[in-house]
Amino acid sequence: MLLLSSPPTLIFGGASIGDAYNTVSAVSDLLSTLQTLGIHRIDTAARYPSPRPGTSELLLGEVSAAKQGFAIDTKIIPLGDGSGSLAPQAVGRSLDGSYQRLKLGEDANVNVLYCHCPDPQTPLEEQAGGLDAQFRRGLFKQLGISNFSPEMLQDFLTICDRHGFIKPSVYQGQYNVLCRDVEKDLLPILRRHGIAFVAFSPLAGGFLTGRLTTGDVAGTRFSDGNVMGQYLRVQYDRHEMHTAVKALQDALKREGIGNVEACLRWICWHSALREGDGIILGASRLEQLNKNCEAVKRGPLPESIVQVMDALGNMEESS
Repeated sequence: MLLLSSPPTLIFGGASIGDAYNTVSAVSDLLSTLQTLGIHRIDTAARYPSPRPGTSELLLGEVSAAKQGFAIDTKIIPLGDGSGSLAPQAVGRSLDGSYQRLKLGEDANVNVLYCHCPDPQTPLEEQAGGLDAQFRRGLFKQLGISNFSPEMLQDFLTICDRHGFIKPSVYQGQYNVLCRDVEKDLLPILRRHGIAFVAFSPLAGGFLTGRLTTGDVAGTRFSDGNVMGQYLRVQYDRHEMHTAVKALQDALKREGIGNVEACLRWICWHSALREGDGIILGASRLEQLNKNCEAVKRGPLPESIVQVMDALGNMEESS
């Protein structure tokens, strides 16, 4: 991988707004911290947070985040398994609801509007046409795609070219030192079309902290009863993944670097991300947010650690 001269854009993950930050006062303090850290973009969604959908947008509206200068990215709310979510009328309803909650208007609109997940029911041509119609209303600046397969994305782009519809300029997907499938098939498509990649889950939902590997899961997503933790266990709670984390921990001990710091520095400075891409940083505490940003500022990792971390991706690929 090429060593970057500056890290990709850091974006705050708004899934915790309405959950960890559940009052106007708490969100105001969060925005003040983000401004101090130089983070001016927030990623939210109509379904955030999952226990109370819409609350993230509502609180961001209450504190006038857009009018404070924050770029707000949001996502169309999925319906069930996604069927019908990207039908033109459903897109309009979702976007109008987001506008009301975020308190947007002529002086502020959505920065990136994402399709949160595929819609297996509505024909792609109808989806693309409906999204184009909303763009022509001036309701968002860029169209984003999330969780589409490379094949579906390519089909979507072909349709947009054929009809002159707005094309997606941002793709949001999972990416971290253990989850690197996007490097093979997706990123080449994005680079050919000039589409930025925004990475979520740079710490694998907390798995890369090593706490699940050591059995210390109290207060984490992997604790009993956490729905997101159940999903993450399916993906990461496997022998080869734990082996990778242990190998990383052994190497980091010799350098005196923590797991979280190493994984953030790797994705910012040594991964396949490029200038113009982004990384979503989530944090349930301001202290954690500050610490993560400080880690990024420490710059590139020692070459010995980079070699170990790159090998982790190869380990997962061969499993």
